[in-house]
Amino acid sequence: MVTRIFFNEIIKDALDNLYDFASLETHPALYSVIKLPYGFSGNKGEYAREVILDGIEKLRPPHKEPSLTALEWRPYIILKKRYVEGMAVQELADLLSISPRQMRRDHHKAFTSLTEILWATCYPDQSPESDSDLDPVIEVHNEMIDPIETIRGVYNLLKKQFEEKGINVDFSSSDGFTPLITDRVILRQVLISLFNDILHNQHGQHLGICCETTGNQVKLEFTCSVNDTSLCGQGSDENLTDELTAVAFWCERIHARVEETTLRDHSSCQIIRTIWLPHSEQKIMLVIDDQDAVVNLFQRYMSQSDILTIGVSHPEQAISLARHLHPALITLDVMMPQMDGWELLQLIKLDDMLKDIPVIICSAWEDPDLSSSLGARVYLKKPVTQKMLLEAVDSLISD
Repeated sequence: MVTRIFFNEIIKDALDNLYDFASLETHPALYSVIKLPYGFSGNKGEYAREVILDGIEKLRPPHKEPSLTALEWRPYIILKKRYVEGMAVQELADLLSISPRQMRRDHHKAFTSLTEILWATCYPDQSPESDSDLDPVIEVHNEMIDPIETIRGVYNLLKKQFEEKGINVDFSSSDGFTPLITDRVILRQVLISLFNDILHNQHGQHLGICCETTGNQVKLEFTCSVNDTSLCGQGSDENLTDELTAVAFWCERIHARVEETTLRDHSSCQIIRTIWLPHSEQKIMLVIDDQDAVVNLFQRYMSQSDILTIGVSHPEQAISLARHLHPALITLDVMMPQMDGWELLQLIKLDDMLKDIPVIICSAWEDPDLSSSLGARVYLKKPVTQKMLLEAVDSLISD
């Protein structure tokens, strides 16, 4: 059964992505709260959008002329201007001639009214539960991603809005690829919510984005520089912290956390939003083979296990990737260009970070004694069957 807290968080997230049909279509939890009609075969994102727009329209006072000063019109105007027309919080406050604090209070009331309408629409015969343990389980599907490329992809969706706000966005250069094992779809929801928070509530002129690995975590840092100190720190207002609840909600699903800090001096300030993403605790098998077909085959073999299979086809990248991922075991092909498997096995065993990781040699040649003498734990002769691989993995993982 869906709880009201869960329902409200998902609706808030959908509002922030009302015109991003790709995000609505692939949202990991939206269709657990907005049920599609039986036999529905159309665009899910369009359907969800129409349900929400209908809910907003139901807040429109009947048989009356629109009025910016009438309190009865305020919930409708706030939601219409904010989410349908894309107006920022401060612009709305100026339009309604109210203080930013009052604006945020009225926005919360408007959102609450909308969720009441949508709940009644989606669950006409069901009262909301309060036990959060009853929330639907959001499945997490881990994969290896490049966090900076993922951030760039989300930024490109919202690039026009950043340009309209006059916010210049810079991605700091990093030393090579920083791999991250997480759920790509959920991380995108985190980033979309974070960017929307910045667009709606931040009056800065520059946004710097960087990514780095620190210990057992990957740090994504978003630094907004503000020249006018009177505009700085609005995000820390107790009534505005709801803007980051969607970020925190999705972070929790992938065991990440978000922090916000403000640094001030006499002429400027910086608002820094940091997302800490832990390295996945899921066991990883790194498959080093220059043949993509072999990588794909091993991924199919391991698809029903709780081990995530990551492939690398360029042996010169294998050491760096293994240091980042610290896999539970490695499978290694022998016949590869540029660097053969024997040379790579020696490098692994001489590396203090990698030397204790068990290695499975996979080769079409009969060289079990050589593989053992160089430190491999298991030798498998190609072609490797699923039974052979699973038995080898089980023997090493259970050690």
